[in-house]
Amino acid sequence: MKKYLFNLLLLTSIQIWSQDTIRNQYQKENFESAKNTLENGDYIVAIREFSLVYNMNAKSEIAQIAIKKADSLKSIFRKNKVNSLIGNWKWISKDGNWAIREDGLVGKMITFNTDEILFFEMYRNSKKWELVKTEKIKFSENPESYSFTEFLYANKEIWDYNIDENSGELKAYYIGDKTEEGFSEMVCGNPVLYYFKLQ
Repeated sequence: MKKYLFNLLLLTSIQIWSQDTIRNQYQKENFESAKNTLENGDYIVAIREFSLVYNMNAKSEIAQIAIKKADSLKSIFRKNKVNSLIGNWKWISKDGNWAIREDGLVGKMITFNTDEILFFEMYRNSKKWELVKTEKIKFSENPESYSFTEFLYANKEIWDYNIDENSGELKAYYIGDKTEEGFSEMVCGNPVLYYFKLQ
C-alpha cells in the first residue's frame, strides 16, 4: 500500500512539475511576443500581451516585468490623452436649428485640466456658465479596453474622448458601465456628444 501511495505521489508530482514547466515556457514565449509587438510599435496590442503574460502566473519574475511594462505604456497613453484634452470645449448641438429645448438649455461646455473634468451648462435666462458636475480623472481598468484611456466616472459610466484629426472636433462616446461582475458594454445606440475647442 505504501509503495502504491508513493508511486501515486511521485506521478502526481511529475505531472504538476511538467504542467508548471509548460506554463512557464508558454509565459516566456508570450513575453517575447509582447516585446516584439512593442518593438514594432503596436503599443495597444503590446499592453494586452504583457497583461496576458502577467495573468498566466502573476507570482513569476517575468510576470512582474510584464506588468511594469504594461503599466508604463498605459501611463504614457493616459498622460498624452489628458494633455491633448486640456482646455475648454463647447458642445455642438446636432439637433436641427429649429429645435427649441423645453428646459431652456442653450449651451454646454466641458473643461479638462490635469486632474478633473468640469461640466458646465448655460440656460436661456442666465448670463453665465453654471458648474453642474465635476469628475476626477480616473481611467477604466477594463482589460478589454480599446485604448486604455477611457474615463471612469463616479457613477460607474465609462466614456471615451477622441479628437478628430481633420475637423478638430471632440467626440465624447459612452461605452458602458463598470459593474460588480466586471464591465458591461453598449454596442449600439450609444450616446455621443460633440464639442469644439474654445480659444
